[in-house]
Amino acid sequence: MSPLIGMKRGSFVCAVLAMLSDSAFAQGDFPIEGVYTQNEACRGDGSKQESLRVKITSQEVSYSGGSCSIDTKQQDVDKVSMKVTCKFKSGAVMSSTISFSKRDNDTLDMAQQQGGTYKAVLHRCLG
Repeated sequence: MSPLIGMKRGSFVCAVLAMLSDSAFAQGDFPIEGVYTQNEACRGDGSKQESLRVKITSQEVSYSGGSCSIDTKQQDVDKVSMKVTCKFKSGAVMSSTISFSKRDNDTLDMAQQQGGTYKAVLHRCLG
């Protein structure tokens, strides 16, 4: 086998591995995407619980106090960890780490580390 063919195979393998490692977070395929309510069971689509509503997409986490753009994310079995940059309605900006751990099909444990830890249980809205 020529060195050129070996290099092409090596590049192809690297490209496939990169695609496979990114595929867990492909658009529309994010494992925890959805609308949730914090610390209270969701009623319908969460629209009547606006102050408790949390929306998670592949690019951001938004809630009544502002939104956090997702800088990096990592999945380990039933836990997703993210480094985020949050912009609050007050105008303040901060970086933080948020983790979501699967409890069952309809709830997640959420923890945010920033000068202490904020914890909540997120209930998926199904309506």
